[in-house]
Amino acid sequence: NATRWDTFGKLLKGEKLPKEEENFQKVYVKAPSFLSIHMGVKAEVLPPDTDCHHFVLEDDWKNLEEPYGSIFLSIPTILDPSLAPDGRHILHIFTTSSIEDWEGLTPKEYEAKKEEVAAGIIQRLEKKLFPGLSSSITFKEVGTPRTHRRYLARDKGTYGPMPRGTPKGLLGMPFNTTAIDGLYCVGDS
Repeated sequence: NATRWDTFGKLLKGEKLPKEEENFQKVYVKAPSFLSIHMGVKAEVLPPDTDCHHFVLEDDWKNLEEPYGSIFLSIPTILDPSLAPDGRHILHIFTTSSIEDWEGLTPKEYEAKKEEVAAGIIQRLEKKLFPGLSSSITFKEVGTPRTHRRYLARDKGTYGPMPRGTPKGLLGMPFNTTAIDGLYCVGDS
């Protein structure tokens, strides 16, 4: 699960950075981590024409990197209802978050902050997309940058690469090859 930064900054320490990788690092930066919320909700809270994916950005693109500035939402049960019990949907909600915001907390403070931040995100989705969302929750689990660092072995819980500027579209995304014969990047980077 090594990102490009781990591969070229830690695993291949001392090696000259290949030109292809120099170019990659000019175009992409290591994204901050993220807060994720996995929820089960009552199906009636979603209108019948609900799409599978949503992106909520209330102000403008500069807030994309700000903690909690944008919300990404995926509802896989829109595409495959068999993934959840009858009358339920699964929501995967995530937003940028920095590991620094989650360090130095006691276990009690950490749990309280998870609930507080998740409640704010859910309220924003309730206001923008799904009235009644809060009262329809049947299951909720919150992951923080600390969660992703610990269980996914991600440096500072990073989500992977993101463009330094305005996205250039899919053709500008990184591919899986590297300048090192037989070494491929998989996953997010």
